[in-house]
Amino acid sequence: MSSGIPADVTIKILLVDDEVNITKALRRLLMEYDQYDVFTVESGADAVLLLEEQSDFGVIISDQRMPGMTGVEFLARARELTPDAVRILLTGYADIEASISAINQGAVFRYLTKPWKDEELLQVVAEAAHGFWLVAENVRLNALVTKQNNELQEWNSRLKQRVLDQTSQIRAKSDALAESNQQLRSSFDETIEALAGLIEMRDRRAPGHSRNVAELVTAMAAKLEIPIAESDKYRSAGLLHDIGKIAMSDSLLVKSLEDLDKKELKEYRSHVIRGQAAIDTVPALRDIGVLIRHHHESFDGRGFPDKLKGEAIPLGARLICAADMFERLLLQYPETDALDSSLEALAPQWGRALDPDLRLSLEEGAREVYGHLDISAEIFETKVNPKELEVGMQLRHDLYSGTGIMMLKQGTVFDAAAIAAVKRCLTIDPFEREISVLIDRSKMENAE
Repeated sequence: MSSGIPADVTIKILLVDDEVNITKALRRLLMEYDQYDVFTVESGADAVLLLEEQSDFGVIISDQRMPGMTGVEFLARARELTPDAVRILLTGYADIEASISAINQGAVFRYLTKPWKDEELLQVVAEAAHGFWLVAENVRLNALVTKQNNELQEWNSRLKQRVLDQTSQIRAKSDALAESNQQLRSSFDETIEALAGLIEMRDRRAPGHSRNVAELVTAMAAKLEIPIAESDKYRSAGLLHDIGKIAMSDSLLVKSLEDLDKKELKEYRSHVIRGQAAIDTVPALRDIGVLIRHHHESFDGRGFPDKLKGEAIPLGARLICAADMFERLLLQYPETDALDSSLEALAPQWGRALDPDLRLSLEEGAREVYGHLDISAEIFETKVNPKELEVGMQLRHDLYSGTGIMMLKQGTVFDAAAIAAVKRCLTIDPFEREISVLIDRSKMENAE
């Protein structure tokens, strides 16, 4: 008869009866099954002692009528010592009440009457053994699940910490990379600014011209809501738009366009091509080189070097063309009237040399960039020693180092960084000690 439990599992069975022939008969019957490990004792007291030593019995079979301790009393005690064991009571026909007590007190699984039928007893024992194994297996599986859950929780905790650590490392690397990129970007911008300073040193007739064009182009791009990345590219092109003039002869640089002969005019117009070629070897500057090449194209197609027309001219080049033309006009008028006069003089060029769609952005941008040219009665000009510079003062004229490198453009409002830069330059490349600045009289009075 199959017990329904795995073949490699052994169930310990305890037989308790004061009649030795009864326990021998039961033992012979059960020992036919390899999965049963059978123990016998002759009294409830001895059985209790055994259970106190070994609590891993799966099935306990006890006679009811025994001297000293009845089967009911023993099974109740056995329930305390081995609560998971399945208990079976052997009783006579006259002991029905005892059987009921055993069920109530000892939590007996079944009771069998003497004399028993072998097949019935074996069936009951098999069911008891299977029941005990199921409970034990459930306990084992629950313990295994609990252990695995704990291990999984611990693994998840370690994984979470590892993810946090890796995230922290990635964030640190990302921050370091961002800082490095920012430093590279700053170095790039500073290099462009330095090149612009060299360009302006080459063409002394237009001090600050490249920086002014770049600032105006940036202001126009903001009015047109051009993305920052593209606007930065336009600014760099504005700073470098005249880089090709470095290769021009000194005699050509000092002449106006109206005084150039045919050969000289051809050389002058080649400066945009030279400018593109000069920076084309630097991949990061190639897009900027295209804008440099085309910043003298005219909207009506009469410009140079490729006679592009309308929107075929890159937008950045159209912006630089307008800013360049406007900025050169400023030099032809007194400062107090330069802004309005230059805008008026530029008017005929819209739709001809200049893209008419850029007019509003130039006019609004110019008033922002060159607003310092409109000096009110509340603002006066004075000269101060670099040591007397204060935050909020505004530079009246472009400021150059002793060897002619532009440091700050006119209109710059001094902050702590600008003042520190001026003082550093005094020790590196000394210049004239007095600086022309604008001071708002109303703010000074309010401060007093």
